[in-house]
Amino acid sequence: MSRNCIPIAPHLLFPQFMDDDDEQMRNLGLFFGMVLMSKCSEVWVFGRKITKGMSIEIEKAKQRSIPIRYFNERCEEVQCK
Repeated sequence: MSRNCIPIAPHLLFPQFMDDDDEQMRNLGLFFGMVLMSKCSEVWVFGRKITKGMSIEIEKAKQRSIPIRYFNERCEEVQCK
């Protein structure tokens, strides 16, 4: 917010009402995240560990030519290799 951005974190929102252990619901949640991403001007990736869901989102952002920024655990921007 301090950078005049609206943070959207589907991985925190959707499990509140969807079962991440249910494959159909997880896939639906990933789809919902892709719909939200279509409204984003950038994708920010936090931390070193890239989960399967994050990998899917990163690949979709690349396909859509959405800029991707990477941040470490201290929320400092880093260059990705």
